[in-house]
Amino acid sequence: MSEIVVAIDFSSCSVNALKYSVKIANAYEANLTLVHVCKPCSDESVYPDTKDAHYQEAEKRLKDMIDDFSPQLKGKMKYRIREGKVYSEIVNEAKYNDAILLIAGTHGISGFEEYFIGSNAYRLVSLSPCPMITIRTVFQKKDFKKILMPIDSSPDTRQKTNFAAEIAQKLGAEIRVLGVYDTGLKDIRKRIKNYVHQVKKIFDQKGISSSIDFAEGKKASGIILDYIGIHDMDMVAMMSDKDSSTMIIGNEAQRVINHAPVPVLSIHPVQTSSANFTMSGT
Repeated sequence: MSEIVVAIDFSSCSVNALKYSVKIANAYEANLTLVHVCKPCSDESVYPDTKDAHYQEAEKRLKDMIDDFSPQLKGKMKYRIREGKVYSEIVNEAKYNDAILLIAGTHGISGFEEYFIGSNAYRLVSLSPCPMITIRTVFQKKDFKKILMPIDSSPDTRQKTNFAAEIAQKLGAEIRVLGVYDTGLKDIRKRIKNYVHQVKKIFDQKGISSSIDFAEGKKASGIILDYIGIHDMDMVAMMSDKDSSTMIIGNEAQRVINHAPVPVLSIHPVQTSSANFTMSGT
């Protein structure tokens, strides 16, 4: 069976993410691996080494979570405790399991550094070897029925089409293809319109229920966030917009992850040899 990895730090947002991970895993007929990361203790620390106590407590909590959630899962659920940097160990676990998805809860802009939001969340999205879903605690819907897929003017914006189609099929959701107009330039707006219709055609060929809309504003993130709220979407699918120099996603993608009241599916763009372009967050 396929494997989905869920980052767990025992906060309310990670528990909420696990709840929806079970739904997604059942749709994919996948197993779940819960991964918790213990921070290593310094050899020069003057404080007592609490590593063993932390490990035992983490193990107890993970076993309790499996007892609570595994009856709802069609596949198997296991846990893994790793030691090191949070983001790198979670990414390594996803690689080790050849995961099809990585899922993590986030606190949004009101979160704390010790949880997965902040640099850990952004690095997770940037470094994940597979598509990643971030879920905030505020998301409390029963199902995923409407997926928003924003399209901008960059060629890589269409690369999320196949995975968006796959997850829509698995979840029984429809897709809203949104042309994002953040410029008045006619040539760029025409390109976006063409991309939107190209994507819609692919969804039609795959038998995916989909529709088209257009919205405009000053920034892509603002357009997307406003649209989610107005049209009551359940998920948004985006490119990860990775900054290759810092390995952290760009400001527009960060803003959507921080503020979106719905889960954000982030997919890495793949650089092609036939064209050079800037990676887009939408």
